[in-house]
Amino acid sequence: MRDEAFDFARVVAADEAADYLSSLAQELIKGDVRLGSGTRVLHLVPPAQLKLDLRIRENEGKSELVLKLGWKRQILATTADLRVGDQPS
Repeated sequence: MRDEAFDFARVVAADEAADYLSSLAQELIKGDVRLGSGTRVLHLVPPAQLKLDLRIRENEGKSELVLKLGWKRQILATTADLRVGDQPS
């Protein structure tokens, strides 16, 4: 499976940031997260257990809150992956 990356950054009002986080929270609860920007869409299927990393830094009048969610992808076999007997791969 290839590596995927999706970056998004922009200045938003606090209520818009809260809306993004709320939408993300609802999709995490459903276990089906889709992120889109322009024509690019990234589909994630997080498991029930996630690693949560929350960091807050304050320095010289600036504050930063960094939230990371992580998990290992579950690789599911498909019928195309199934080999029985001495069939060529």
